[in-house]
Amino acid sequence: MTLHVPIRARALANGLTVVVSENRSAPVFGLCVLYRIGSRLEPKGRSGFAHLFEHLMFEGTPNAPKGVFDRLCEGSGGSNNGQTRPDVTIYVVDAPSSALERILFLEADRMAGLAFGQESLDNQRDVVKEEIRVNVKNDPYGLFEYGELPEALFSKWENAHDGYGDFHDLDAATLADVESFFSAYYRPDNAILAVAGDVSAAEVFALAERYFGPIPRGAPAPRPDLLEPRRTSPVLLVKEAPLARTPAIAMGWRMPERTHADAVPLLVLGELLHNGRASRLYRGLVEGREIATDLSGGFNPFQGGAWYDGATLFLSRVGYRREVAEGEVLAAFDEEVARIAADGVEAGELARVKTKVLADWYAGLEPRLGLAVELAQAAAFAGDPAALLALPGEVEAVTSDDLRSAAAWLAPDARAAIAKVPPKGER
Repeated sequence: MTLHVPIRARALANGLTVVVSENRSAPVFGLCVLYRIGSRLEPKGRSGFAHLFEHLMFEGTPNAPKGVFDRLCEGSGGSNNGQTRPDVTIYVVDAPSSALERILFLEADRMAGLAFGQESLDNQRDVVKEEIRVNVKNDPYGLFEYGELPEALFSKWENAHDGYGDFHDLDAATLADVESFFSAYYRPDNAILAVAGDVSAAEVFALAERYFGPIPRGAPAPRPDLLEPRRTSPVLLVKEAPLARTPAIAMGWRMPERTHADAVPLLVLGELLHNGRASRLYRGLVEGREIATDLSGGFNPFQGGAWYDGATLFLSRVGYRREVAEGEVLAAFDEEVARIAADGVEAGELARVKTKVLADWYAGLEPRLGLAVELAQAAAFAGDPAALLALPGEVEAVTSDDLRSAAAWLAPDARAAIAKVPPKGER
């Protein structure tokens, strides 16, 4: 299947990249403003700042006080949101075409400057901390695959630290700190604006020039080296989880850069192992050996798909029965991977898995907003929004031998694993 997506792109003098994909089939558009700052890029001692700013960006500006963005967006029939990822933070809007100019004005207005104040900082710091309490500390397993596993897997602080945020770093944040962070990363030359839907490319470019063009570019922020070699020694940590009723184990491996020949095969391998009742791990661990109760995971799970910088991780999370030891789960997992490494994958199964990967990907592009996000990511990570058009061909080209090569990355001696188990008296 050939993917046809009209794409036009332009860079403003201040460095902002503007990407437009016209689709006149419905009077709506999706918009993404992507900033190249995520949890892995925040400076040491500022853990959680990328996440904190996802909240502060909705606190208002000198021109549009708190609540104006939401009221104008929702009053126009639209919706908006934000998300912090390891390498980027994205702000998204879904709205009728008639709202295009006011949304672009509002996005440019908050890029130009926020209404920083101690009260808003204190409020949003408390919101972030409460989010950590609810989503992490109250989770039976403490979201250990997100916070604890990277720390066990990676050596570099950027890759290893918890992107949700550290209470100590959040509490220590001053107004001067957040103003400095905003100046360093929330700049036009560190951003991508992508719009997809019932819009005119010429109009978007003209409006972008009008509203974003006057914002000055900033000094380039230092970007850390996120690459790490494969681990050469395994790690297994067993931790008690007082709120858990059944045990679970999270396994991780360091993955190569996204341009590596094994990157797309690893994406397909993640699907083969994890996705659905026909997956290798479900058939092997849940139905076959009957030791597992649930499973999830895949390649580059925290960012999704093929977009990331430096190294990423391959994750497998398995919930298992109380009477089963964590070593038995690891051995069963290794058997399934070893079978792929030795025998490859039959043509029928490989075709099914590649079809599922691409079907999910195409479905994600169907909404205008999904396409805008993908275009922004392609521009940010590959330097060209049209790079997203290459993925179908790359997936279709994956062979059984490619999966055998990819499986070698999941070697037992390169693995970090954490098992969360109920208290001994409750097992």
